[in-house]
Amino acid sequence: MFQKLRHFYQVKITKHLSERNFFILAILWTIGVTIASLASLNNLSSVSIPGNDKTAHFVFYFVFFVLWYFGLQHYLKLKRVQLLLVFVTILYGICMEFFQAKFTANRQADPFDVLANTLGTLTGFFTIWLYRKIRKLY
Repeated sequence: MFQKLRHFYQVKITKHLSERNFFILAILWTIGVTIASLASLNNLSSVSIPGNDKTAHFVFYFVFFVLWYFGLQHYLKLKRVQLLLVFVTILYGICMEFFQAKFTANRQADPFDVLANTLGTLTGFFTIWLYRKIRKLY
């Protein structure tokens, strides 16, 4: 009996620590995305590879969504809360593009960046959805 109780609390503590770690990583990632979105790019080389910027946006927002999802997993039991996270993540991407246009001297808003951000978020959502469906099967 003691073994079962101990195992139960070990799993519970591990899960809590894992969520907390994801939450901390999500906060740090958000700070990093914000700085990367609003930083001046004068010091970067002028080499430009077409599509590379959009790939970066896609990956940034995919990881952004996944970290926040697992960081807030305890609160995301309801489907509408998950959809709220999708909406907030997409809104954050739109705001970053708006802030680039408004508050930086050498950056402008790009609707294709917003599209890449949105696709990254939605891919993160559907990847987690698919993972959870497959996990239930086995």
